[in-house]
Formats: sequence, C-alpha cells, structure tokens
Amino acid sequence: MHRRAVLAAAAALPLGACAPPPPAAPSGVRLDHLRTWTALEARALLGLAGIGGVAPRHTVDAWRILYPSTDSAGRAIRLSGLLALPRAPAASLVSWQHGTTTTRTAVPSRLSVDGLSAALVFAGTGRAAIAPDYIGLGDSPLTHPYLVADDTARAVTDLLAAARQVAGVPKTPPFLAGFSQGGTASLAAHAALEARGERVRASASVSGAQNLRTVSFPVALAGGSPNHPVYLAYLVRGYCARYGRPLESVLTPAAAAQVREVFDTPRKPEEVMAGLPRRPRQMFNPDFLAAFDNNTANWLLDALADNETSHFTPKAPIRLYYGGADRDVVPAEALQTAAEMQERGGPAFAVKVGDYDHDNVMLPAAPLIFRWLAELEGQGHA
Repeated sequence: MHRRAVLAAAAALPLGACAPPPPAAPSGVRLDHLRTWTALEARALLGLAGIGGVAPRHTVDAWRILYPSTDSAGRAIRLSGLLALPRAPAASLVSWQHGTTTTRTAVPSRLSVDGLSAALVFAGTGRAAIAPDYIGLGDSPLTHPYLVADDTARAVTDLLAAARQVAGVPKTPPFLAGFSQGGTASLAAHAALEARGERVRASASVSGAQNLRTVSFPVALAGGSPNHPVYLAYLVRGYCARYGRPLESVLTPAAAAQVREVFDTPRKPEEVMAGLPRRPRQMFNPDFLAAFDNNTANWLLDALADNETSHFTPKAPIRLYYGGADRDVVPAEALQTAAEMQERGGPAFAVKVGDYDHDNVMLPAAPLIFRWLAELEGQGHA
C-alpha cells in the first residue's frame, strides 16, 4: 500500500488507548480530542509508510486546537490547527507547517497525512508538536492567502503563542519545519519571530518557494510541471483577495471564471487541475504578460517581491532541503536563499537529499530533519 494511503487509513483506526481529559488551556483556546495512538501503533504505522530513522516510544494524544488570531486588517478571527502531546513531559516544541492543499479539510486538524505524520514522529519521540491549518483552511471560512508571508507567519506565531499556554507544552524556542508551502511558511514565521526579539531553535524548509518574484513565479509561468497552473491559479486567487484586486486585473475573463469555478466549490485536487488551462501563460491577460515580459510595474509582481521570504538574516540556523529532480519547486530556490543569507552572515545551508521529485523529496528529508533536531537538543540521534 502507498505510504500516503497507509497514514490516511490510520485516522480511521480504533483508538489504541483511552482518550485523556483535555489539558488545561486559556480562555479563548479550545481543544477537541481527535485520536490516541500507542507507541507500538505509531512505530507500526511509520514503518508501513516507509518513514525510517524514527522510533516512537510514547503514547500520543492528538487534539484539534482552535485559537484566536487576526486577519490582515487586524480584525479578530479564529483559526484551527493540530496539537499533539506525548504522555510524558515534552522535551521541546516543534511547529510543522503543511504543504499546499486546495481542499479545506485536508489539513492537520483533520489528521491529514502530514499532520498525522508530524504527530507520530515528533510527539511519539517526546516533543510537543503543533501544526497550523492556516487562514482560509480548516475552520477558517476566509479565502486562503496562499503564499502571503505575513498572513502565513501570523497563523504560525499565534498558534505558538496559544499552544504555549496549554498545560504540558514547553515554552522552549520552537523548531520550525515544513514542506513546500510549509517550507515557505517556516521561513516567514522564523523571520517574524526573530524580528520581534523571540528565539527560534532552528528551521528546516523542504522544497519551499522562498523567491516568489525571482524564481517561483517565472518558473511556474514557463510551465515546467503539470502542477504549475494549479499553483498559479491558487496564488492569484489568494493575492487578489488579500490585496483587494479583481481576478481580471491579471487573468483573462475566461480564466478568471475558471478559477472561481474550481476554487469556490469543494473539489478534489485532480478536479482543480482538470479545470484549468495546461499552459500557464494562457491564464494571464495581455497587459499582465507585457508587464512580466518587459519587467515593468504591476501590482501582482510587486506583491510577489514583497512576499519573498529569503531577504532576512537569520540568527538561528536554517537548512533548506531540496530534491535535484524537483520541477515544482526547483533547486534554485534553496540554493539562492542559502547563498543570499550566507552573504549577509546568516547560518543557512542548502542540503540536497538526492535526485528526487517534489512528491518524493519529503521521505528522504524526514530522517535528516529528525536527526538534526536531536543534535540541536543535545540528545544525539535519539
């Protein structure tokens, strides 16, 4: 059975241990118990899924956490995420940021594959693990601001603040990690936390799109991957909602109608892909393409530049893991980000995990991230 199918099926298994009472939480934070796995179940599931180098040794309790945040205008909103705790004192705090999903319910608080994996891997080995759903996903009814840095960072940092007030969650500097969109989110949160004087243990970004204007968007517009039309349509939809612009300001009328159709009603990812043009440039109107081709002013291009997450000098170490055969998020993302941060004196390093494509890069990266975290904690290769 495919590893994703194994983990997805795990959410439907009977509970392996009795559900505990919810840990004490502050006013405005709600916890709903999701599942409990024994250490034996966690080891078996990770083994079947092919995730090596990790040996869960604790029973894990997973909770949906609802927490307060704000939108871009400062209005109060409520967001959802995942909180997973070991049945033992947690040694540290890990925040996992999930990758791109066009399905509102395919998120950590609903025990998506990556949310479930984070719970088993990190909480199973004695850490407290959190994973935000982000604005516009999970319990949030808003439009998802896909790859908007400050909105994404706020969803992460507000969950950190809420989780640290829950009994059993340590107040240690967080280890931030994520894949694809989550890699970008981890760096956005890293920058935001350090900008306000908070400590970060380290960040691990796997195939993150840090350089939106200079790498991500040009590569996607050229259409090197069949997934690029989905990424671009999702991005344009989110940016138009976030910055108060009509879709037709960058898309053709036909493409704007297609984007509304495929994103405004629940659809599976393959249905979203089938509802969009295969050639990305076909989605964009002539005025936008002229601005892009001639490097002239355009609100979307300017916004992409503003939302790049590679232009800060980190204090805590960053590792940027990438696959040599990744066409969705090309190796230049990690290499350019590491080079730029190193030039300014930041401890950032690009790490090639092998010639893997986007869908398969996380599997070899996971044990590397886990070992690095253990080293940072002074636990050896626990």
